[in-house]
Amino acid sequence: MSVGLEVIEDVEALHALSDAWQALASEANSSPLFRGPRWLLAWWRAYQRQLDAELYTLAVFDEKKLVGLAPLYRRQATGSTKRKLLEIRLMGDAGPRPPVLGLLALPGYEESVGNAFGNHLAECSDDWDLLDLQPLEDPSKVRAFMVNRLSSKGRSMDSSPAGGVHRIELSASGVEADHREEDARASAYVRDPDQLRKGLATLRRLSRLEWANRDEASPFSDRQATHLMEDIALPLGKEDKARFARLNDQDGEAIAAALILDEGDRSVVLALAFDPEFADAPSRLLAAEAHAALARGQVSLDMCPSDGEYELPKLPCTQKHSVQLCVYGTSSSASLARTYGKLRRKVNAAKDAPGAAAAGARAAWSRIRTAAASVAGVERLHLYRGELWSRGLPRPPGLHLEMFSEDDFNALDSSAREQLLDGLELSPDWIAETWERGDIAVLAMLNDRPSGIVWCACKDVHVPELGSSIDLGPG
Repeated sequence: MSVGLEVIEDVEALHALSDAWQALASEANSSPLFRGPRWLLAWWRAYQRQLDAELYTLAVFDEKKLVGLAPLYRRQATGSTKRKLLEIRLMGDAGPRPPVLGLLALPGYEESVGNAFGNHLAECSDDWDLLDLQPLEDPSKVRAFMVNRLSSKGRSMDSSPAGGVHRIELSASGVEADHREEDARASAYVRDPDQLRKGLATLRRLSRLEWANRDEASPFSDRQATHLMEDIALPLGKEDKARFARLNDQDGEAIAAALILDEGDRSVVLALAFDPEFADAPSRLLAAEAHAALARGQVSLDMCPSDGEYELPKLPCTQKHSVQLCVYGTSSSASLARTYGKLRRKVNAAKDAPGAAAAGARAAWSRIRTAAASVAGVERLHLYRGELWSRGLPRPPGLHLEMFSEDDFNALDSSAREQLLDGLELSPDWIAETWERGDIAVLAMLNDRPSGIVWCACKDVHVPELGSSIDLGPG
C-alpha cells in the first residue's frame, strides 16, 4: 500500500482531523475514548503550557483517508545526565493516565503505517534525541513494524514493563449485581457542574493526604489534572458516562473517592484517592463500584496505573501489562541518556537479586538518617492527619496573613471571589461546610493576591504577625 505521512504541529490542524481521528480510533477497536480526540485534545489543553510542549503528531493518509495516527509531542527536558534532551513523547502520558496509550492504524494498514512512522523518525534525527513512549499497549502490530524499521536504520532502543491495568472481570463468577455495600456512600452520574467540582475537591484533598509522605506529587492534585477531569467528566456526565463515587466513615466524612468513566461495555477508574488511615477503604469502594457496574451491564472494571498503593477487592481480577519504548537518537546527549538507561535497568534488576532486599533496606535507612539530620530542630505541627513542616524560611516581601471568615468571603465581589476560588482550588460548598462546623481560616495574601489558606479546627487562633502563637488545641 502506498501511503503518505504528514507532520501536524498546529493544534487547529489537529482539531480539523477530529472526526476522522475519532472514526480511526473506533475502527481500530483501541479504546476510542482515551485514544481519540476527546481525551487527548483535552489533555493537551490542560498540560501543554506546563510541559512547554510542541505538537509533533504524525498522520498517515491513503490518498485523503486517515489510516494511521501517532499523537506525539516534543519538548526539551533536562535528563538525569543534566544535559538537555529533545524528547518525543505520547500525548496523555502526564497526570491522570488512561489504561493504555498507543499508535493508531486502520486494520490492514499496520505494516504500511508502522513503516511510515519508523522511516520518518529515523530520517529526522535533528528533531529528537530520545523517543520515550509509555504506557504502550502490548502486543501491537504497528509498533512492531515501526521498531523493525528504526532498528534497520541503526537506531538503538530498549523496552521495559511500564506497569499495567488491573481488570475486575464482572462476568466471572463471584460478582453479583445485587451486592449491598454496608458503608454509607454516594455514587452517581455527574450531571451537575457544581456537584462535579465538589467531588473533585474531595478527590484532591484525599489525594494530598494519601501522597503526603511520598517524594513525588499526586497526579490528581494539581490544577492541570483538575481541569482535565472537569473537561472530560462534564460532557460525559450529561451522557450518563461519568460517575463520582465516595465512601464515608461513620461520621459521614469521605475516606475514599473515585472518578469512574464508562467506555463502551467497560468502566474505567480514572482517579482514586483515600485517607491512608483507612487502608481498606479503596478495596471496599472498588468492590461496591464493581457490583454497580455489573448492575448497569458493564463487563469489566479497569483500574488505571497511578502509582497508588492499595489492595484490590477479593473479586476475579486479571492484569494486562503495558510497555515503555525508548529509542535513542544519534547526538551526544542521546548517547549519555542511553548509558544512563542501561545503568538504571541494572539497578532495577539488582533489586530482585537474592540479598538485595537487605541491602536496599540499609541504603534506605542511611538516606532517612541523612534527611533527618538535615532538618534537625525543625518544629512539626500535626494538623488533622497531615504534617506541616516549618523550616525557618524568611518571609517573602509582600506577604500578609489575616483571619478570613465567612463574612469576609461573602463581602468579596465576583471577580475577587473567582480569583480566590480558582487560585487556591477551593469549592464554595466545601468551605461553607468548614465554617458551618466551626473551623477558622487564616488567609495568606502575596502582593494582594491569594496565595494560601489554612483551616484550623481549634479553640483560639492568633495571626503570627501579631506576635502570638497558634493554639491548635487537641485537634
